Amino acid sequence: MNKRLIAAATLSLLFAAPALTAVAQVAELPAPGVGRAAYAPFEHLVGRTWRGVGTGSEAVEDIQRWEWAVGGHAVRVVHSVGGGAYAGETLIFRDRASGAYIFHYFTSGGFHSTGIMRPTGPGAFEAEETIHGLDGFPPLRSTLVMGADGVHRARSFQQENGAWVEKGGFDYREDASAVPVMPALAAAAREASTAVGPLELTRRIVATSGTAGEDSAGYVRIHNGSSAADELIDVSCACADTVEFHRVVRTETGGSMLDDPSWAVPGNGALDVRPGTNLHFMLLNFDPAKAVDGRVRLTLTFRDAGAVQADFSLTGDSRAAWAAFD
Repeated sequence: MNKRLIAAATLSLLFAAPALTAVAQVAELPAPGVGRAAYAPFEHLVGRTWRGVGTGSEAVEDIQRWEWAVGGHAVRVVHSVGGGAYAGETLIFRDRASGAYIFHYFTSGGFHSTGIMRPTGPGAFEAEETIHGLDGFPPLRSTLVMGADGVHRARSFQQENGAWVEKGGFDYREDASAVPVMPALAAAAREASTAVGPLELTRRIVATSGTAGEDSAGYVRIHNGSSAADELIDVSCACADTVEFHRVVRTETGGSMLDDPSWAVPGNGALDVRPGTNLHFMLLNFDPAKAVDGRVRLTLTFRDAGAVQADFSLTGDSRAAWAAFD
């Protein structure tokens, strides 16, 4: 699953106002206690299903179901993105000591998050969230509001160079017919052996939501059985306009994406282009319709070993697909 989609989907359970205030004005809270009375700020959401459409160019769809949990002593939100390409479940709990609403978000993408939500007015919240399991992923902020027109408008923000920058969001409308779709568990992975010279290519996957024209990430492990180092200098595919070697560079104030000219394959070692790390192929303007039996064929060219064609399996959950090889 690509990082842009994760950034939007991770906070898709938090509906936002158009702007993020520097310091939230906390609204009057119900008295500390237990049971449903402690969750009065969520009453307009619980027991309903919401269909959201992404505000960015990807126009991803998110389905959410809000319901009571722990017999009314907590709130559960179950959601799925892209028809089940990615999904998650959140538990929201009223902390008795502080009175704050804390939450823990679990995902099908192999990461989770923790955070706190603060009511800022009728049907409105601000949230702060920390991501666990994605290397260097910065903290997130969001706000929540119920519009007078019955539409929830979500926006998420990441900090870049000391400023909170909007990273997209969702507009939600109630839809009683909508149902979150959970991703299927990955089966034990099998792939045909592919090698060129001393190089063996395994764990070959492309993460995609199935939307035509979406930039999609590719992953592979390249093991070098020779003591002499080699170099991956080109990747191409009829399924994309071009393929770039992307490397994520993260700092305390944000991050950037670099397009590397090549990647080294160490002697008697491996080049791991793995989900969750700083490296991935980016297939620009990817066309999933070019797949045959759920696979697309890429051509990888090495400085010394030469070119080889290899089939890459499509997946909506790159971390689960990678782990299925273990």
